[in-house]
Amino acid sequence: MKICVIHGSNRKGNTDATVEIIKEQLNLYEEIEYSDIYLPKDLPCFCAGCFACFEGEYAGQNCPNKQYTHPILKTLLSSDGIIVACPCYALAETGQIKVFFDHFACTFINHRPNEEMFDKIGLVVSTGAGAGTGRVVSTISRNLLFWGVKRIIKFRINMFAANWDEMPVQKRDKVKKLLRRKASRFYRLTKDRREIRKSISVQALRRIFKGLVNSYEDTQPDKIFWKSKGWIK
Repeated sequence: MKICVIHGSNRKGNTDATVEIIKEQLNLYEEIEYSDIYLPKDLPCFCAGCFACFEGEYAGQNCPNKQYTHPILKTLLSSDGIIVACPCYALAETGQIKVFFDHFACTFINHRPNEEMFDKIGLVVSTGAGAGTGRVVSTISRNLLFWGVKRIIKFRINMFAANWDEMPVQKRDKVKKLLRRKASRFYRLTKDRREIRKSISVQALRRIFKGLVNSYEDTQPDKIFWKSKGWIK
């Protein structure tokens, strides 16, 4: 099984600690091949808003930062499951995770989604010394939904402590137990992803955007793409 892990910070702190617990649990089931992408190290450029990602044979083909985005996209598409782990900074997601999703908004359902995403399982994790993890998980989950990810599992913890060691032992043990449960569910869903019915949310979004895309000019790239997939006539 191949798992891609997107780290919303280069800092190997509390959120990375949750990832290690998840990996330990996943490794109990089988040998997992992990691809870890650290931000901003592996994607150090801001999205330029140039719309070049909407040109070419596939979404993102002509991105000016393609030396970074193309390898990441290849890794995402070849993975069976995706883990996005992001700490909470200033009551929200990190700037670098926002930049990451900016680069791949061209692959949203209403544009030119990658069909491989429709069979992926996602796990979103966030930790924070204080409040705000709910917003982080919500934002990331919404982006995964618009990628077309089949199922999304969520976990967040407001630690009210600077690090794991400062949390009460009882709370720390409870967090580890919950993380192991989430990891087990993530594994089961990822293993059986082909047999799981299509996401109702993704199907609903496709129906919503079908009319919108159909109203575009015939030369519009998104409409051409949707027609090539047989989603519109």
